[in-house]
Amino acid sequence: MDDWKAAFGEEWDAVVLGTGMKECLLSGLLSVAGKKVLHLDRNDYYGGASASLDINQLFEKFQAGAPPSEAELGKLRDWAVDMVPKFIMAGGQLVKVLIHTKTANYMEFKAVDGSYCYRAPKARSSGEFGRVHKVPLTPKEALSSSMLSMLEKGRMGKFTMWVASIDCGKPEGFFEDGSFRDMPYWTRVGMTGRKKMPLTQWNGDQFFKDWGLEAGTIEFLTHVCALYRDESWRSAPALEVVSRMQLYLESRTRFAGMTSPYLYPLFGLGELPQAFARLAAVHGGTYMLNRDLDGSPVFGPNDLSLEYAEDGTVAGVVNHDGEEAVVARTKTVVGDPSYFAGKTKPTGSVVRAIALLDAPLAEMEKDGASSCQVIFPAAQCGRCNDLYLFLCSNAHKVAPAGKYVAFLSTKVEGPTQGMSNEQIAHRELAAGLALFTRPGAPMPLHLFYDAYPTYAPLTNGTKDRVFISESFDATSHFETAINDVLDMYQRITGETLNLDALAAAASAEQ
Repeated sequence: MDDWKAAFGEEWDAVVLGTGMKECLLSGLLSVAGKKVLHLDRNDYYGGASASLDINQLFEKFQAGAPPSEAELGKLRDWAVDMVPKFIMAGGQLVKVLIHTKTANYMEFKAVDGSYCYRAPKARSSGEFGRVHKVPLTPKEALSSSMLSMLEKGRMGKFTMWVASIDCGKPEGFFEDGSFRDMPYWTRVGMTGRKKMPLTQWNGDQFFKDWGLEAGTIEFLTHVCALYRDESWRSAPALEVVSRMQLYLESRTRFAGMTSPYLYPLFGLGELPQAFARLAAVHGGTYMLNRDLDGSPVFGPNDLSLEYAEDGTVAGVVNHDGEEAVVARTKTVVGDPSYFAGKTKPTGSVVRAIALLDAPLAEMEKDGASSCQVIFPAAQCGRCNDLYLFLCSNAHKVAPAGKYVAFLSTKVEGPTQGMSNEQIAHRELAAGLALFTRPGAPMPLHLFYDAYPTYAPLTNGTKDRVFISESFDATSHFETAINDVLDMYQRITGETLNLDALAAAASAEQ
């Protein structure tokens, strides 16, 4: 017990509570910035809510008393199942953080093979199943895709070329593109004079209306490419919409040979928190999981509470040794919502289905894909929020050879009182679950259901210096999560990370 008391006896620039991906990432960033960081967790393993479970842990969590069978599931040691499965945008902020912090040196990544989009049957009451369409990668694939009419393919091609060609850092000059337009935007929408209308003054609805694209094309662009979870793109600045579409296009070509915009680490996302933990340790950070040298717990369920100074700012984190309160002194505390009862508000719930399979989706098999993402736009499912399907295999070292792990997730939209997780999942994830019940579908060897509430901090933390992350949402990519981390970093340090410059400098060093 002397070891943890010695650590608590020091004063720290920041104490971080929880070893989820966001917390470990912040711990690493703060350590790289020269901060003295103490990182604590009530669990005896890394990852918190974003941990990767082995197959025995998975069965214990969801099917206690029924151990997995190696005869059915293959080598049990080869399974690694993420509790918050997410892909990484190859051109996104997280990759820049990995390069800046050199954390990428501790891990291996592999591109995700395919990106797909779901379309509902024309007559939903007919009993037909919807179709999963591959997102086109080349002009040839675009011409053969059944998602768009021939006329719309021409319009889509011009639009995509325009999006790829513009500079989002110069919004004032966006609307003079004579190569694709007979007239500039301000003339065609009836404005008088020769004044430009920058994208910052248009919303997404106005922007797409002006382009004259079909509703199905706009849905595809906003939900599958710009990765909006709902219809919020309509009121978002057009500049934001275009920037998000550019991220998708840039991610597709970020590394050689990519056939989707996504990356995923070998052995699962549980590698991320541990990589950032190693990074923090290299820069002088101290990590303490909830186990002493003899394996006994250090922190009780009610420990790791906060102590405040007279001015209302945080002064330390309290642990107990019997009757004695031991305080780790700090003026900044960071953590996930589970550590801060009374300082967070509920923001909804996420429901997931976890499927262990011995065959891929038929569409994947046709394309030779071993991993993919399928996005189900909300309107195609009669919902307000999109559904996300995440599927990986032995190619990413998360399942034995010939086996696959799939996740379906979405935000819960209806009441849940008195309902089991399975009942919630069948109501909210019906369109996605149908992919496993339609004729010729890969029937799951096992199907588990999970639902969890999500939380956000009541305040931004700048007043009391307690900075709380938001719960992970239902998306199957990291962009919303990394934006939360970067926003927290700015509030904690008062500095904004210029990741483009930092990543470029780190790459140049290597």
